Amino acid sequence: MSSNNYNKNSNKNSMSFGKGKNNSAMLGFFFIIICIAVAYYYIYNYNHEGFNSQDLTPASGEVNVVLFYADWCGHCKTFKPIFNDAMTKLDGKKSRNSDINGKTIRLTKVECDENPELGKKYNINGYPTVKILKDDGSVLDYEGGRTLDGMKKFLVVDN
Repeated sequence: MSSNNYNKNSNKNSMSFGKGKNNSAMLGFFFIIICIAVAYYYIYNYNHEGFNSQDLTPASGEVNVVLFYADWCGHCKTFKPIFNDAMTKLDGKKSRNSDINGKTIRLTKVECDENPELGKKYNINGYPTVKILKDDGSVLDYEGGRTLDGMKKFLVVDN
């Protein structure tokens, strides 16, 4: 008889994951986490990859400063945070560089393993490589330093 009382009491005090409110709360929690992850992915790609992967042609009056990189490249891992900083500080500024004078600067990145056709189109042979795409269709090699100050000096931006 004591074994029956033990079983009745243990069932009352035990928690079951598969029943009741706990299951609904866990499903809701996982749904929210998945929604946040998907939203972050799309927001991150929109803000950091910038342009259509098939067309890097700048709008009239603009130049695109494009970082071509590979995620596995050690030099890219060093330069990418600097370029990200430049994206936040220089994007949308006007250039006074003699080759791109008065043009609005737009910065974007292209991961070449994901977009090999763009690497071929712009003759990318090593990483990281920065190219300046002008609105007239011409392409310039970036010849400045790989620091934020180097990028500012090369692009000669008004503050």
